[in-house]
Amino acid sequence: MARPAGPRAPVVRRSVDAGVLLLAWVLTVMLVPANLVFAPLGAAGTPAQILGLAAGAWWLAVQLDRSRTTLRPAQPVRTAMAVFVAGMMASYVAAAMRPIDALELSASDRGMLLVLSWWGLVMLAGDGFAHRGRLDRVLRALVGAAGIAGALGVLQFFTEKAYVDLIVIPGLSANTTLNSVYGRNGFARAAGTSTHPIEFGVLMVMVLPLALHFALSDTHRSRFARWAPVVAIGAAVPITMSRSALLGLVVVLAVLLPSWPVRRRWWAMAAVVAGFGAVYVAIPGMLGTMIRLFTGISEDDSAQSRTDSYDLALQFIERAPVFGRGFSTFLPSYRILDNQYLGLLIETGVVGTLAFLGLLVTALVVIFRMSSALPEAVDRSLARALAACIAAAALALATFDAFGFPQVAGVMFFAIGCVTALRRLTAAGRAVQDSVLTTALPLPSAARLAGVAGRGTSSSGGARHPHGVRHR
Repeated sequence: MARPAGPRAPVVRRSVDAGVLLLAWVLTVMLVPANLVFAPLGAAGTPAQILGLAAGAWWLAVQLDRSRTTLRPAQPVRTAMAVFVAGMMASYVAAAMRPIDALELSASDRGMLLVLSWWGLVMLAGDGFAHRGRLDRVLRALVGAAGIAGALGVLQFFTEKAYVDLIVIPGLSANTTLNSVYGRNGFARAAGTSTHPIEFGVLMVMVLPLALHFALSDTHRSRFARWAPVVAIGAAVPITMSRSALLGLVVVLAVLLPSWPVRRRWWAMAAVVAGFGAVYVAIPGMLGTMIRLFTGISEDDSAQSRTDSYDLALQFIERAPVFGRGFSTFLPSYRILDNQYLGLLIETGVVGTLAFLGLLVTALVVIFRMSSALPEAVDRSLARALAACIAAAALALATFDAFGFPQVAGVMFFAIGCVTALRRLTAAGRAVQDSVLTTALPLPSAARLAGVAGRGTSSSGGARHPHGVRHR
């Protein structure tokens, strides 16, 4: 029997979306121990950093095809990120133009590779998600991975064993010894898969608002699937015994609570009180130790070290106030500042520091405006969660040198990229179509890249970190 005449059904082509690479980055940065690297590349060879560089290469490859370019319309966060990268490059040139020893020069090279990796994350996260569901999928994976890391941290705390030293991944080797259990005032401090408990605590606090967003909005999933990561992440925060984490928790609540209904606010406050009450009952003495982190700060060695560093920092800043001495060149053998803003003033000068502050302010202004202007409640909730994540990171940068820690720095820049993604995808939802990286962005093969590059030319013409583990 002959098929009746009529229009042929559209062919749905499935291809690899940019979210696949970003999903791989999320799982890698959260679950692979930070000391595992590709040995030939040394400290610059962490899997997460390599994936970040691949993200930047992917984004650039697509821009060579003028029919798919995303350079228009301009995005404020993307522009601010370009200014930040320019500021870092200026400091890199400044380092190359002054007398510099081999260690600092090598650190400067690794620092620029790290900056380019962050840039790749921001660009691909901002332009690479085909639709809102892909963005949610990757953010859910981030929350799930944080929940696993949080549960690992709780296990480390009670058993006083690291467990991450048992992880062996073919092709990767350890470039440093990663100790995931530290001590403070007689208590174990867990670090999960992070470099240090400070990083672990701040990381958990940064992801917490995203976990709360999905727990409250993903009503189609089971309660266990939605709330288990929240419980694991929340339980991991106090066992790090980190002032940075506790201050970040205050920032997260300050950002989220005003946007919640009154009843939800009361439930949230009750949960916080119950959580600290559980710590008081289950772990005698810990709550008092946490309180003394603030009441006894004048006698705390780590706090005194921070304040004692100011005079030395000012001496370095006065030597190169405009462009600094070079990003990543202030080695830990000189001094551990535990203040990333101060470190940026030394390494990148006023120009680089203002560029970074401009990036933070731009991202926060854009996302806060979206959190009140978007028509859909679920979009407003995600915008507020991203705002809380970035705000907590911004505060943490004043309490430790976060650029030396791959998870906190990486997740912060990824969240900044997600600001552009949410802005673009919600605008596309209202306007039906916007400037995006096509509905499904295929992984460019070598032959395809060569062809795209040729068309682009004819038509348009045109680790960190040497610092290692902080014992503070």
